[in-house]
Amino acid sequence: MKFTSMFRYGLRALAVLAESYGDGPVSAKEISQKEGISPSFLEQLMAQLRKSDIIEGVRGPGGGFKLHKHPSEILISDVVQALEGPVLVAKCLCCDDNPNEEVCAKYDDCSAVPLLENLEHDFSEILSRYTLLDLYSKRSVKLTDRTPS
Repeated sequence: MKFTSMFRYGLRALAVLAESYGDGPVSAKEISQKEGISPSFLEQLMAQLRKSDIIEGVRGPGGGFKLHKHPSEILISDVVQALEGPVLVAKCLCCDDNPNEEVCAKYDDCSAVPLLENLEHDFSEILSRYTLLDLYSKRSVKLTDRTPS
């Protein structure tokens, strides 16, 4: 599994929002400048994160983006799902979720499938153990004192 720049830049944008949690929305321009993310790419990221209810947009003067929940409640697995789709360690494991994929002729008789399924499960489980707050513990000192809104 290799994460794309969508996920890496998404985490960076979310770090800015986590750092500002409780202080109101952060403008796209500020996120873009702070993290060196092009405005057009940031727009794509934020649309995906909004669609997945990880962030919300605030319109009008002083508007921007803010986390939908406290950083301790945002699972990294949810961010992966929003920006990358389901965790897949092998293409052959995805056929149940994607009817357009060809089913491997050896799937039912493949000795690698049980191991691959276990790896995929374990990887998904690990991603579910971490929150946005965990990843940014250096930045989160002020966040731990705030209650979720």
